[in-house]
Amino acid sequence: MSATSPSPAVTHTTFTGVGISLTALAGIAVALRCFVNYRTSYHKLAADDYLAVVGLCFSIITYGINDHFLNLISVPPQSIDLIALQKLSVAVIIFVQGTLWFSKAPIVFLYLKLFGVNRWLRYISWVTLVISGMVYTGGLIYTLVHCPVNPSKATFPEYQKCATANTLAGVISGCISVTVDAILFFLPIPVIIRLNLKLSQKIGLSLTFFSAILGIAASAISLYYKLIAYLYGNGTEFIVPILCFTLEALVAIMVGCAPGLRSFWIVFISKTSTSGKSKQSSYDYRHGSSKNSSNRQRALGFEGSYEHINPEGENSGIQLQTLPGK
Repeated sequence: MSATSPSPAVTHTTFTGVGISLTALAGIAVALRCFVNYRTSYHKLAADDYLAVVGLCFSIITYGINDHFLNLISVPPQSIDLIALQKLSVAVIIFVQGTLWFSKAPIVFLYLKLFGVNRWLRYISWVTLVISGMVYTGGLIYTLVHCPVNPSKATFPEYQKCATANTLAGVISGCISVTVDAILFFLPIPVIIRLNLKLSQKIGLSLTFFSAILGIAASAISLYYKLIAYLYGNGTEFIVPILCFTLEALVAIMVGCAPGLRSFWIVFISKTSTSGKSKQSSYDYRHGSSKNSSNRQRALGFEGSYEHINPEGENSGIQLQTLPGK
């Protein structure tokens, strides 16, 4: 294969800066998500919250391994420690596949929690989780077979064989990732359309879930450069695919936190603003204001609510209920 690649040049400094910045943002998003869900769910965290934490941990570890990997291969070829490179490649293989699954599983579990009364959505969600997990596991096994940790095989031809297998598995996993992200984008649309909400509320709820389009973009870009690396880079040009993978995983984690961030805004930020307005409204009422207090209380109830499924029936849909502890 030709060694020339149309990939744009990306420096290690760029990779480090982008990775640290996105990791910090994803960490803040997960922390706020867990905080608001813990405060508003009787001091409990749900399965999707724990998965978000696990996904963040996998992403951080994978980013650190990839950063060390890039440092290791940045020296002249004759100075590369091939045995260390073998071991690091195996670690990358394991954590990359885990990161792909754990970064997107929280979104699926969130859909199951919010929209799980819809049988068709449950089936699609579980099939998506199982098939993606099987493909990622298959990619892991395929790559490990071609990347044995054996000091007697610590040569550049053997390493290139491992790298090519790893990149091919990355292309296959990337195709599944794009498919999963597309499913996550379109899955809640029919449910949201059928909800008995005002148009403004539907738009707000849709924007929360439609942030998944960022995940599609990140996955598609990552897949493109993985394919370029496989076709033109003979499996040894890594920095652009690694950067795109980092973007894909961390964006997926932040997308999964979008509803939690929306709840944080409604419960803690908007609530503070509303409290100030309520005090002013009470003052106006005492001085002859004609505002309807019952309408105001209904508005406050909505602002302090969280959308979730009423599990009593198939057609219950999402109901707005006041959060505990308010």
